[in-house]
This record gives sequence, C-alpha cells and structure tokens, in this order.
Amino acid sequence: MLIEDGTSARSTWTTDLPALLWRGLTSPQLTLVALLWLSGVIGLSYIIPQSPYSLDEPLAYSQWFANMPPFLWPWVDDLRALGFFQLRTSAWLRLPLALLLLHALALCASALPVAWQRTRARSEPARFLERSRDETPPALGRSLGLAVWRAAVAEHMFSNTLQQLAQDGYTVRSDPRARVGLAWRGCLGWWALCSIYLGLALLAMGLLLHSWLSRTYVLRLQPGQITSVPGLPDLALQLEETQITGNPLDPLEGVVQVRRVDAASGGEMITLPLHAGRLVGAMWWTVVDITPMVEVTARDAHRDETLELWSFVPSARAQPRARLSLSDEGDASFVSLPTRNVTLRVGRASQHGASPSQFTLSFFRGLETEPVWTAALHDGDELLFDGVRYRTSLSHDVQLRVQQGLWWVVAALGWLGVALGGVWLALRRPIWLVVRVKDEAGGCRMTIWVDTLAPHSPLPGQLRTLGRLSTGEESLDR
Repeated sequence: MLIEDGTSARSTWTTDLPALLWRGLTSPQLTLVALLWLSGVIGLSYIIPQSPYSLDEPLAYSQWFANMPPFLWPWVDDLRALGFFQLRTSAWLRLPLALLLLHALALCASALPVAWQRTRARSEPARFLERSRDETPPALGRSLGLAVWRAAVAEHMFSNTLQQLAQDGYTVRSDPRARVGLAWRGCLGWWALCSIYLGLALLAMGLLLHSWLSRTYVLRLQPGQITSVPGLPDLALQLEETQITGNPLDPLEGVVQVRRVDAASGGEMITLPLHAGRLVGAMWWTVVDITPMVEVTARDAHRDETLELWSFVPSARAQPRARLSLSDEGDASFVSLPTRNVTLRVGRASQHGASPSQFTLSFFRGLETEPVWTAALHDGDELLFDGVRYRTSLSHDVQLRVQQGLWWVVAALGWLGVALGGVWLALRRPIWLVVRVKDEAGGCRMTIWVDTLAPHSPLPGQLRTLGRLSTGEESLDR
C-alpha cells in the first residue's frame, strides 16, 4: 500500500507560462506571503509616527515635525520621500492588498466550481458517479492517494470498503455496476473555505479602495466655535456640549453633541459617544479624543480693564481669552502676558491628596525656568498675582475624525466572511473520498483519492485498514 500526500494531486510540470502564473497565483503559500507583507506594513505604521491626513499646510507639517522623536530627524526627509510616514495610504500597503485581491479571486475561481460540484453530488450522486472518470479530481486542500491490489473478488472488496466508511461516520453513495463510490464528512466545510477566500477578496478590495478613494479629515472642535471641514465646503460643525463621566481632567467616557451648521441639515444635532462611531449621511464620524482645556482671562485689578494674552501655539495672536491644554501638548500649555513680562503654564495637580478635578497655574517672570508661584485651582476659581486678576474655567476640546467613503463596509464584510469560515473549519474539517475498484489479472485493484482540510489527521492509518487487507497482499503505485 502507498500513501501520497500533497497539496494537489495534479503535479504534472508544465512550461506553459499562463499555467505557471496561474499555479503561482493559486498557491496557498502566496496567502501567507501577502498576509505577512500586510502585517509588516501595518506594524511599521505603529512604530514609525504617521502624519495625520489633515497635514497639508507647511505650518501644520512643521508642527508635526517638531513633535517627532529627535533620533528620526536626520532621516525624516528620506523616509518621507519613500512614503514611510504615510504607510496606510501609500504603495507599501496598496501593493500587497492588490496581490491579496488577485490571489483571493483566483482561489475563488478555483474553489467555487469544485464546492458547487460536490454539493450537487450530494443531491445527485448518480449523475456525479456516472461522470466521475478522473483518477485525480481537483483538490482544495491536502490530498491523499492510495492504490492497492488484492487477490479477491472486486464486488466484495468494494462493498466491504464502503461499509467500513459508513461505520466510521461517512455519508456514502455508490454505483455498484461501475464500482465507483463517494464518501464525505463535513461537506459544508468546502463552502467555509470559499467563504474565507471571498472574505479575503472583499477585505483586500475594501481596504484598497478605502486607501485609494476615501478621505479622512481630523478636526479639532472648540465650544461655541464654527469649524469648517477642509475639502467639504458645505459642511460646518459647531461643538455644543460635552458631558464627561468621571474625572473631567481624564475623560475616559463621555458624550459629545455637535451641530451641523448648514442649510441642508437645518442645524441637525448629532450625539456621539467617545471612541464610538456613527454613520452620518455617507460619512463615518468618530470622536477620537476629548482634551481638557483651561480658559484663562486676565484683568488689571486697579484699572479694571481686560489684558490681552498671547498663546505659544503657531499663528497665535493677542486675544482677551486663552485656551491652554492639560494634555501635556508642549507649547499649547503656555500663554504670555507681555505687558507684565509674565508667562503662565497650566498643568495637572501632582500634590498628594489633590482633588482629581484640580489643576495648577504656574507663573514665570522673564526668561526664568522655575515658576515664582504655583497655585492649585478648580473650575471657575480666581486668583490675584502682581496686580492682575486671573480667572480660570475648565472646558473641553473634541478631536473628531470624519471619514468620507464607505469602502470600510466592504472590508468589514470581508472580515466577517473570514471569521465565519475560520470558525466553521476550526469546528469541523471536511473530508471527501472517491473510491474505485477495477478487475485485474488474478484479483482487483482499488484506488482511493482523499481531499481534506485537516492538516494533521489519522487518515493514512485509516486508509490502510480499508478493504480488510491481509499482510500478504501486494501494494502497487498508482
């Protein structure tokens, strides 16, 4: 007896170029190559800082560059030219996605007809058995072949083999006249395999089109301020209210209300939970972050007049009210009062026993690096320093991501198809057997062809017991 194991029973080498390309495109190893390539690109996108989609202006890019780790500064220009700072929208990601798409479509073209043929064979076994003349039918998984000669009556050997398969839990159909039989178990697993291939195709196509055609806008909304969306002139948003659950200085949960300021929506109010998305029109809106901010105003305590403050952020100008970040965003935490040569900085209270909602306001004179005074404050507190009355209030900015294009829905359907097919195959692996017995001189010859998706199974040992072979029987190669 001889057991052959391989991914395909059709191993004839060919020099035909289209056939070679098709064999390479349908190779199971190509799935691993494409997925490893994608995993590497996605992994690098989390290691190498990626520039946000909204950084189109030189000033915005300069600000992003200033936040880069210093060890990357010498290579920033070269890495940017190679697309390493926009990996998720560059050819580094699109090429493996295109390869995976072509590969999955080719596998679907190979697997779907075979799965359909085997489904039809279950309902119409007679027609399938009548047409089944190929010694090595198309294989979808791990193929095994057996050929054995025995000095016995062909009818007896054929019936005994099918009885053993039926006792092992296989569904058996046969044509006794032609001595051809079918046996299968978990036949829906072939459609689960097709579901994985279709899912990979949809996943690759959705991600590829999303990377190519979709547009993502990252907006920073401030209370009471109307913000327009670059690239969408008809869309303007206004942050109406932010409700924080828990510590207001460390928002982990919250709900944001945003108003669409345009004639088409009629001032529609949209409610968005933190870190959750919502489909609005043909766009997907997600509240990415809620940033605690401290609003500071300064008034001369003697003349009772408002003093103008200068923020340290780019493109800042003198304003009677400054908004400072409590999220350690560098210059965004500083503001200057030039008329008094004083710089202010907000920060989180670090003293032992400080209230969770307490923050600090530090005062620096001139170019000094150490504060001359630091006060602990709550929302709405006032304090007097060097003849100036400072009033503070706590508010929140919202970072909103707007994704235009719904190709991600196609990718989500692909993930679902891959997950469902993978779960089904994990629970039950399909097995398909074709048994043939032919008369030969002095006895009969039995061939069994098996296709299974089980990577490790006791099938070889089971095949050797079929037909109730004795130790004196001779084995032949197919």
